[in-house]
Amino acid sequence: MTRHFFFFVLSAFLLFSFSDSSAQEPPVKWGEIPMADLQMKSFPQDTNATALILCDYGESYFDNNLDIIYKRHLRVKILTSKGYKWASHSVSLFKENNTESIRDIEGMTYRLDENGNVIKNELNENDIFEEKINDKWTRCRFTLPALQPGCVIEMRYTIRTSNPIMMREWAFQHDEPVRWSEYRVRFPKRISYSGILQGYEQFAVKENEEVTQVFSSTAQSFLGTSIAKCCQWRWAVKDAPAIREEPFITTTEDYVNKVKMQLAGYARPEGMIEKVLNDWPALVKELLERRDYFGRVDDTRKVGKLAEKITGEIESPEDKLKAIYDWLRYSVIWSGEERLFPEQDPDDLLESKKGSNADITVLLLSLLKSVGIKGEPVILSTRENGRALDLYPIISQFNYVIARVTLDSKSFLLDATDPYRPMSLLPEKVLDTKGLVLDNEGHKWIDVKADRTSMDNSLAVLSVLEDGSVSGSLQKVLTDYNLLNLRQKLGGKKEIEIARSKFDTDRSGISIDSAAFSYKEDPSLSVTIKSSFSSNSYAQKNGETIYINPQVIDRIWQNPFKSEIRKFPVDYGYKRKISTTIIINLPNGFELKEKPKDISVYGGKKDFLFTRLSELQGNTLTLKSSIEIKSTQMDPGLYEPLKDFYAKIVSAESEQVVLSRIKTPALSGGSQTPPKTEPTEKR
Repeated sequence: MTRHFFFFVLSAFLLFSFSDSSAQEPPVKWGEIPMADLQMKSFPQDTNATALILCDYGESYFDNNLDIIYKRHLRVKILTSKGYKWASHSVSLFKENNTESIRDIEGMTYRLDENGNVIKNELNENDIFEEKINDKWTRCRFTLPALQPGCVIEMRYTIRTSNPIMMREWAFQHDEPVRWSEYRVRFPKRISYSGILQGYEQFAVKENEEVTQVFSSTAQSFLGTSIAKCCQWRWAVKDAPAIREEPFITTTEDYVNKVKMQLAGYARPEGMIEKVLNDWPALVKELLERRDYFGRVDDTRKVGKLAEKITGEIESPEDKLKAIYDWLRYSVIWSGEERLFPEQDPDDLLESKKGSNADITVLLLSLLKSVGIKGEPVILSTRENGRALDLYPIISQFNYVIARVTLDSKSFLLDATDPYRPMSLLPEKVLDTKGLVLDNEGHKWIDVKADRTSMDNSLAVLSVLEDGSVSGSLQKVLTDYNLLNLRQKLGGKKEIEIARSKFDTDRSGISIDSAAFSYKEDPSLSVTIKSSFSSNSYAQKNGETIYINPQVIDRIWQNPFKSEIRKFPVDYGYKRKISTTIIINLPNGFELKEKPKDISVYGGKKDFLFTRLSELQGNTLTLKSSIEIKSTQMDPGLYEPLKDFYAKIVSAESEQVVLSRIKTPALSGGSQTPPKTEPTEKR
């Protein structure tokens, strides 16, 4: 049965029923390594595993100074040398105002000698380093010694945090399988936290208890008692599979079982409750009003004069919008910085002509405002940054901003950071995300997606000669994201090099002899690539028979989906369609003996389709095929059908065309040669 993504929110002000209980023992004890773990040589459940996380245990709680104490105890079985990465550990610490510090770092490597005795190698204090990242952050790093395949490593450390907002999150899954992962959090009931759980694996333990803790000093003064009631949460995951890079995902962090802790508020000794988390309308209002944030959107005199110059005699609001968008993407250079908030005012950006995405978006909104077109910022989290959650107004989860403009009933989402990208397209990195519209009328969540289907239309004409050599022409027409990806590759490369890449000559073995591109000057149009090709080895001749794979273009060589199971969605980002026509001119004196089978495959509610039809007319064989992805998000329940779909495409596109020489017809009587005639004697 498919397990779907789950999402829970727990609040300390609205808790489940609690019962008094004593603290449970940790799942493992330091230094007590079972002999079976030391003797383990492989992990049959995951033959790709380079390491197995035997136990990952963490806990967070408050001490007498109301600092958060975070402890981690990690034990890992190293299966191959590639698993050594688990022995190199680094921890980032926020050092401003001495907010975080690390102590009690211990590490040990265990291995068996040839006689089965346990050899221990301890981490040396001199091998622990702390390095400065910037003015606010440092990194503590260390590597355990005496590594070899088969060893078990163990480490533990403690981090003190003086800021209650910075309670650490916990990931129950990693890029290697996990036997047991557990996290416990304990805090006084007068301090409120929200715990946000995500993931696709079932929790082996998910408990909530009311316990007591003895406090003194600062904590006793704040809490008003030395024996305080506390909330204790405990989560554990057992036998979690590895989360590794898969095709068509946002980021693996979106699919990992994890818990995030967010400070919601606290109760003062006199009884007042202070909220830390605001609501969405209040957050939106603050962002729009702050001069250093989106209060920078301003139709200044300089901006107004430029907008008037750009739009000139244009009357249509949509045409004005397009003119301003086009001017901006061609005239202002994106610095490559992805920012949520602008750093330059519009007037300053007009001077520098270079800025972050946020700077460019604010200038776009300002120019539009000058010509009477209202727009709003839309903040979001890019695909690589991970999913933004709408449960709590946590601004740190966002990392990017685009613009939204509504004209009559038509809405436009805009990002003017790329000169190659027309107004109709957004960056791929923001597709299939959720955006928060910053509007004075309130707040609204919208889906950020591409509604158009990106097309890839190809035509191949092959002429096969009697000796088995082939030559012909290739043509490819690209639109939307297929076109955008091509245009971004054009810079600095020769056209013939790009043609070789698009026509996949390294794998097919054909030789591109020429390449020509059309409509490069207008990114809103399609681009056509035309090439001629030849090859003496693409077809194979065996006696009087020629074998040739007709899929000289757009061939899918292997199934992109390798995993046996997948519990999270397949995310394509945008809809796509590949249409291919292949025309094969047969050589003189040969006939078609075998051709690829006609096929039709689809899955879901025709979310993905593959068709191929062939037709022989005279000495010409024509094959027409189409691969279409009609849904950008595929539920995990469609993974098996989708994997089978690609397997059938790979199999179908490996089928051969078989040509055989036409034999000379036999004469009557079965003789292959005419009878001899005796010469006539001269008289």
